[in-house]
Amino acid sequence: MEKQTLALLNSALDAVRRDLTPRVEELTQKSTAGTLAPEEFAEYGEIVRLNDNLSLLKLQAEDLSAVRAAS
Repeated sequence: MEKQTLALLNSALDAVRRDLTPRVEELTQKSTAGTLAPEEFAEYGEIVRLNDNLSLLKLQAEDLSAVRAAS
C-alpha cells in the first residue's frame, strides 16, 4: 500500500509541477516586475500551498514506509 501511495503522490507532484510551471514562471516574472494583480497573487499562493501540501504528504508517506520497513 505504501508504494502505491508514494507512486500516487509522486504522480500528483509531477502533474502539479508540469502543468503549473509555465503559470508559476509567468506569475514570478510579474511579481518581479511589480505588475502582479491581487488575484494573481492569490493564485500564486494557492499553487505554492498545493505544492507544499503534496510535498508534506509525500514525506509523511515515505517516513511511514521507512518505519514499517524497519519493524
